[in-house]
Amino acid sequence: MTLLFFCILQVQAAWSETRPLVTDVLPSGVPLPAPAPAFEPPLEDPNAELLGDAYGVRPWLRHYGVHLNIQDVEELWGLAAGGLHPGPTYDGITAVTLQIETDPLFGWQNGLLNVSALQIRGRSFTGERLQALNSVSGYDVGRSTRLFEIWYGQGFLSNSLDLRVGSIDLDTEFLVSSSASFFLNASFGWPLSTSSNLYSGGPSWPFSAVGGRVKWSPASPFVLMGAVTNDNPTHGPFYSNIAATQRDPSGTSFSTAGGALFMGEAQYQMNMAPRRASGKEAGLPGTWKIGGLYDTGHFPDQRYGSHRVPLASPESSGTPLYHRGNWLAYAVVDQMIWRDSRDARKTINIFMRATTSDTVRNIFAHEVQAGVTFDGMIRGHRDDTIGVAWGTSFYTTSAEAHARDAIRFGTSTTGQLRQEHHVEITYQAAMTPWLILQPDFQYFRNVGGTSLSSETGRPVRDGFVLGLNMTTTL
Repeated sequence: MTLLFFCILQVQAAWSETRPLVTDVLPSGVPLPAPAPAFEPPLEDPNAELLGDAYGVRPWLRHYGVHLNIQDVEELWGLAAGGLHPGPTYDGITAVTLQIETDPLFGWQNGLLNVSALQIRGRSFTGERLQALNSVSGYDVGRSTRLFEIWYGQGFLSNSLDLRVGSIDLDTEFLVSSSASFFLNASFGWPLSTSSNLYSGGPSWPFSAVGGRVKWSPASPFVLMGAVTNDNPTHGPFYSNIAATQRDPSGTSFSTAGGALFMGEAQYQMNMAPRRASGKEAGLPGTWKIGGLYDTGHFPDQRYGSHRVPLASPESSGTPLYHRGNWLAYAVVDQMIWRDSRDARKTINIFMRATTSDTVRNIFAHEVQAGVTFDGMIRGHRDDTIGVAWGTSFYTTSAEAHARDAIRFGTSTTGQLRQEHHVEITYQAAMTPWLILQPDFQYFRNVGGTSLSSETGRPVRDGFVLGLNMTTTL
């Protein structure tokens, strides 16, 4: 996995704002390297892309500071047992990213313009067949052809200070675990707690929001980040029967209505075995993060209606009581725990992520995830990675009280609330520097987080899901 990442990574020029990784446009199945205190990107390798130098077009563009990257993802999912409707489903995306360094063209040093677009296709396996809370894939979001991000970045103080302004996606930098992003389940990217508790899931793939971000590295090994964006990327109500991708199908609404979302994060990059670090050997590096967000918008009470009558009561209007403001705090750990002394590419890495949030405005109060990845363990396949991960979410006291109210008033269609657990076992195989195949298995317990299906009124059996992801760098 690490070597594959080195091949597809773009060089970061010393005089320009730090260029994002090519893989930042992907929400899951990302071939990221093991966490490291410091990283020097290699030069671009035409062998890492299917089209190579495109008959000289790419070198010519690079001469003027222009970089064009294309990623294509094809997925096939099958519900082997449990869930609602066993069978196969296809989804896929094509992502195009254009980056323009301002110095070669305009003589403006340390600047970068980044534009990306997505073509998303296929059907929703999770919604149509499984009915789980946690989507089996980050690409399971609904069809659309849309602008993803458009922003201008400027580096200052030898790039120790980095500013971005435009329409930005926060989940490529905030709340992210590099090891967790390797897995395909969507919650290992942008977790269920944020995607359920914020308007349209917040500024996360495939949505971006108008705002700005600042990143500051005051001194090694510390990094501080902060962002302010619009809190509602698709400008829709909190509850809607219209899919978020259809409310803004082109990604060009650039909404400034609603509240403001403030997000901050502090990172500490450490080495658990500094005595082993020598030359290019990085010991046992890791990144530890703490952060949080505050949203100034209005959020629905999970138990009471606008007249302070329980929402489950037949006398309720069905309109929830709204409160101003919402918050969430989190912690993330990415840590290498073992490295082969004879082959530095053989590593074992763990990740852990936990969130906690308001218990009145939100459906989920806490979320916990953990996993382990094994890099380069298979003889003859040093660039392959095996991973196992688990996650679950805990309902808020208000959501649980609402479920009990519904049973008491006889208006319940889903029965009791139950924690949904999901386990993923996956294997990422680097077939070539530009082609990845990733077979995947996922198990879901308490599918949908309730004792009864809202569609059938019957219990949903535990789900067993098989999948295959193919990612091509063009």
